Amino acid sequence: MAKQAKSLWYRIKSERSAYFFILPSIIMFLLLVLVPLILTFIYSFQDRALVLKGWVGFQNYINLFKDPYFHRALKNTFTFVIILVPVVVIVTFLVALQVSPLRQQYRVFFRAAFYLPVVTSGVVNSMVWLWLLNTDYGLLNFIVTSLGMEPVMWLASSNTLYYLIFVVFTFNFGTPFIIYVAAMGNIPTVLLEVARIDGAKKRTITWKIVFPLLKPVTFFLFVTQTIFVFMVFVVIQLLTDGGPARTTETIIYMLYKTAFRFLEFGRASAMGVILLFIILSISILQKVLVGKDDTTY
Repeated sequence: MAKQAKSLWYRIKSERSAYFFILPSIIMFLLLVLVPLILTFIYSFQDRALVLKGWVGFQNYINLFKDPYFHRALKNTFTFVIILVPVVVIVTFLVALQVSPLRQQYRVFFRAAFYLPVVTSGVVNSMVWLWLLNTDYGLLNFIVTSLGMEPVMWLASSNTLYYLIFVVFTFNFGTPFIIYVAAMGNIPTVLLEVARIDGAKKRTITWKIVFPLLKPVTFFLFVTQTIFVFMVFVVIQLLTDGGPARTTETIIYMLYKTAFRFLEFGRASAMGVILLFIILSISILQKVLVGKDDTTY
């Protein structure tokens, strides 16, 4: 143990110039990630507003699990994840299958078109959808009334949560699509050519060769998309503010309101800790179900 510590210190000392260059990143990680994470755990056991009022142990967690609004937020969040994550991964995989064999100029066009909403501000995207879904002058209701039907209250109905799922889907289609197209371009063409020579059909090549080779990429996308969907915030804030009657309120949005509107930082920290363990548990479960190979393409 002493030799290992000495060896590690020697390597750090001999390569100190490299550590000097990454020092700003290390400092930012400590200040913006590690320290807030530790404080969140501490605050979750406190009754804290702007100042500490006292230690309450697990009372914040107990109160949350008794709170029907927190149960609804959990349900809404899991509805987002269960519907949106598989749909995004499957649809982007199928679309990438059609785009990846195209010529370079066509692939560039589709990558740019699908990735444009990702690089655009989430606020701008949300405002565009707010205008599209407006009951009085929105484009969607203009089309609906042109067909002789009654206007739909897109953002004030019992189905609002599912309309928001579609909106978030349009935001998040670009990144998985880009990753899948790049990964498919790195698959050795000799494998596909040999399969065609042996008489394999396109469906067989897709599910017996392409998909297994992309299993690490699929696992990565399942994990990152799950985290992304759990953290959806801007769309809910600008389009519904969690309404109507909290039917679109998610954990992250409830956490925001608890901390910055009601100034209950202890309770909000407990929500953050619960959310952390939920995401961690789902990521481990996805690793078990989807699997991960050592070879990536």
